[in-house]
Amino acid sequence: MFKRFIYILAAASFIFGGIAARAQDAGALLDLLVRKKIITDQEAEEVRAELTKESAATSAGKWKLSAPITELELYGDARLRYEYRGGRTAGDVDPPNDWLERKRERYRLRIGLRGVLADDWFFGVRLETSQNPRSTNVTFGDDTSTTSGSSTTFNGPFAKNSDGINVGQAYLGYRGFKDITLTGGKMPNPLVTNLMVWDADINPEGAAEQWKHTFTFSFGESGVAQAEQSYSKDNKALAISKPAAEPWQLKIDVFANFAQFIYDDSIPRILLGGELLQTAD
Repeated sequence: MFKRFIYILAAASFIFGGIAARAQDAGALLDLLVRKKIITDQEAEEVRAELTKESAATSAGKWKLSAPITELELYGDARLRYEYRGGRTAGDVDPPNDWLERKRERYRLRIGLRGVLADDWFFGVRLETSQNPRSTNVTFGDDTSTTSGSSTTFNGPFAKNSDGINVGQAYLGYRGFKDITLTGGKMPNPLVTNLMVWDADINPEGAAEQWKHTFTFSFGESGVAQAEQSYSKDNKALAISKPAAEPWQLKIDVFANFAQFIYDDSIPRILLGGELLQTAD
């Protein structure tokens, strides 16, 4: 009777502790309670129906996802920033050896969706502020004029020409082959990034391929329990099992990244021999 009470208490805590987060995971627990004959099949179905009804009434239950989407994540961030820069000009510029300062109040907004399709496919879409390929920061008060070619349009203060929303990422990938990831579109930087070579804020357009494998090496004990001999107070030999020692493991990740990026599609296309074929859009 006491064991039955514990089962029921654990089930109630799990199921009703967070309806929206656990409605889909409660099925396995209800099946267990049915197998233990703690509840009947009819009672389990009634609980499932109640959980489905309550989950649909929550904000999470209002999301309607297509069947092929197995995972979906909504993410984003917002940032306010004050930036100060100061420095002295060189002696060979005008004005020479002058102290210059720049103070800016800036903001950044980013929101995106990423998920998994049919287990092996993945995708991502992100909207963000700023048209700068290396930064999504926007400076307050910097949009008093717009320059297009040789003409300048003065919009006045509080304009919105620099406060637009842009597509920062739009990509599709495949992980169906062992140790291989294929990605195409406007994607997060797939290369190794640091301050010397690539900026992590750049989202290149094109295709990328990665091979990555983890090699595991084990050292030390084999993991088999060993018997040790000891003696009691009356000198009787006792066999005591010694716990198996866990082997020490070394894991090494080996990877290779390849990418083909579209840098500029406004360059004239030229045939062999120098004859102009066409100009790309």
